[in-house]
Amino acid sequence: MKVSIDKINELRKITGIGIMDCKVALINSNGNIEKAILILRKKGEKIAVDRSLFQMKEGAVISCVNSDYSYGTIIGLSCETDFLSKNLDFLDFLSILSKQSLLYNNKKDFLNSSYKDHNYEYENIEKMIINKMGVVGEKLELKIFEKIMAPFVMDYTHNNKIATLIGFSTKIDKNVAKNIAMHVTAMNPISIDKNGIPNSLMKKEIEIFKSQVEKEKKQENIMKKIILGKVEKFISENTLLNQKFIKNNKITVQEYLKKYNNKLKINLFKRINI
Repeated sequence: MKVSIDKINELRKITGIGIMDCKVALINSNGNIEKAILILRKKGEKIAVDRSLFQMKEGAVISCVNSDYSYGTIIGLSCETDFLSKNLDFLDFLSILSKQSLLYNNKKDFLNSSYKDHNYEYENIEKMIINKMGVVGEKLELKIFEKIMAPFVMDYTHNNKIATLIGFSTKIDKNVAKNIAMHVTAMNPISIDKNGIPNSLMKKEIEIFKSQVEKEKKQENIMKKIILGKVEKFISENTLLNQKFIKNNKITVQEYLKKYNNKLKINLFKRINI
């Protein structure tokens, strides 16, 4: 099977693997990018686990919380060019939408809501966005709307390309909460603990580990121990509570939280990146 240069470059961009390896993987997967990544990982290539839930080629995201930190939203506005996504006027517009989004529970109600300030009045947010399209000269679309509620919610946005919300079981020091939100933003955990890892993903990872270990041709009992070690490492590196804390890699996130409050729990988190 022939594969195009564009597809090889796409796989190379996703994985960071060499051109020839990407080409062979695509040939063996009949041009399927996802299967090609699986083939590369089975070979032992280090490729990050895909956690993306949203597809937005260009645009910006932002998270914010209400005044008493009991709920927060993440919204994402798509545009056509990277240039506009970094434009201050565009980001100011996104910030206005973000504050307004706190008043609503879902994307539909938010887009249908009216908007009024000392300068402008719009029948609804959707028309407000359409009007902005005429100003910036690009198609804009509200692609993302997420909301979480908890006894205490903290937000963190990095360069308007990654936005995070995290909900705690009780009110806590804002700096502690911000540190955890920053950690989630930087380390991109799959779930809070191992119970939150989807079974389908865990089975896929074990299949990859088995393929990697089988090439070493060791005794079966040794292979089982190696696979178990890889599983434990996967869990520790990809679950929030078990990850090494970004501000002190000698302790885990769970240990950091216990230093502050032994009963404190993380209820949920949302992390969205472009």
